[in-house]
Amino acid sequence: MVKIRNKLLLNEKVEKTIEILLVLFGIYLLIQILRKIFGASWSTEDIILALLIFNLGSIFTIGMMVAQLKSDQNHLKNQFKTLASDFKSYIKK
Repeated sequence: MVKIRNKLLLNEKVEKTIEILLVLFGIYLLIQILRKIFGASWSTEDIILALLIFNLGSIFTIGMMVAQLKSDQNHLKNQFKTLASDFKSYIKK
């Protein structure tokens, strides 16, 4: 039980770290785009490549969140089924 809890905490820390790095990269990319608009910045190809990498990171983060929500929903569904069957057995008594 303790190992599972520690593993979950480690996964949450990794997820938060990835999210923070993604936000920082997005802010840096926005600054580079603004500098490109006003002159003296990266080349256009580098900005496009950075946008693609940012998009990939965003999709990866959203995928992790969706997977976590689906697992939480399945867990709750099982709990409600158990609660309903317990309630039905209680009513029959």
